[in-house]
Amino acid sequence: MSFEQLRKRLKEGRPLVLDSDTGASFRARGVGISSPGALGQLLRERPTEVEAHYRAEIESRVDVLSALTADTTPRALSEVGMEHRAAQLTGRAVELALDAAQEQTRPIAVAGVLGSDMVSPMAADRLHEELTEHAARLGAAGCQLLVARGQGSRLGLMAAVVAASRTELPTWAVVECGPTGDSTVEGDPHELIAALANAGASVLLFEVPHIELGLRQLERFRGALETHGVAPGVLLAASEGAVRGFDDPLSDPERWVERALDLSLGGARVIGGGAGTTEAHTHALALALGSLHPSIPTRPSDTELEPGPGNW
Repeated sequence: MSFEQLRKRLKEGRPLVLDSDTGASFRARGVGISSPGALGQLLRERPTEVEAHYRAEIESRVDVLSALTADTTPRALSEVGMEHRAAQLTGRAVELALDAAQEQTRPIAVAGVLGSDMVSPMAADRLHEELTEHAARLGAAGCQLLVARGQGSRLGLMAAVVAASRTELPTWAVVECGPTGDSTVEGDPHELIAALANAGASVLLFEVPHIELGLRQLERFRGALETHGVAPGVLLAASEGAVRGFDDPLSDPERWVERALDLSLGGARVIGGGAGTTEAHTHALALALGSLHPSIPTRPSDTELEPGPGNW
């Protein structure tokens, strides 16, 4: 029920805060997950590291917590000899996230992630089969929404959205945008949004390296998004040179959030951390949005950043 309690904020009030770059957050705590299957190994051999990650994200005041499911597919897990544990480890990743979220008095939605950046492309028919199977696992495990990633192509994104929406869970699509505005899904905005909406996407997240591009994409797609009833969002990188999966020690969360707030004014209904961000960024964002949109009270302890893992 947590996402149902949050759904209205896709239209009005304080934008939803989605969590940070998972790989960067782990790396900032000294845990590397830079190879396929590494998440599966963590879930099986060091589940306390996964629990610590979930709690750190929740303590940063995110509204949507991503379960570590992008690489719990048989293909990713085959890299560490655990391809037959896909259902078990997917269920474990979601269960730990749900347990951590349910410890809180405020609503936190748990999202499953569909689509990996660490595994190589594959034939369209096999990709469709893999995504459909994994989406079904995510739905059975208890995810409240699914975040679909395209593995660098429009074909991959559409396949992920179709597979996710077949679970009848809310589906959010991530569009990766390069430094100059080039995107993994090119073409007319209205045609693209119509295709994604018809496939089942209810939110479109632009993953961008800098604020100007995020604002430009929000403006460029505004009409098409409104026409098709798709809510816009932005995942903002820690810096223009940040690399997904690696924390950016030169990024100051307080300076980052000064510009990230412009995304709310530009119409973003979901804002999250893109490449290189950690819980320090999402914490600063949640606090700043609370001041900009004071419709939802924050706790006294949330009035300033406190030292902790990932807070520099």
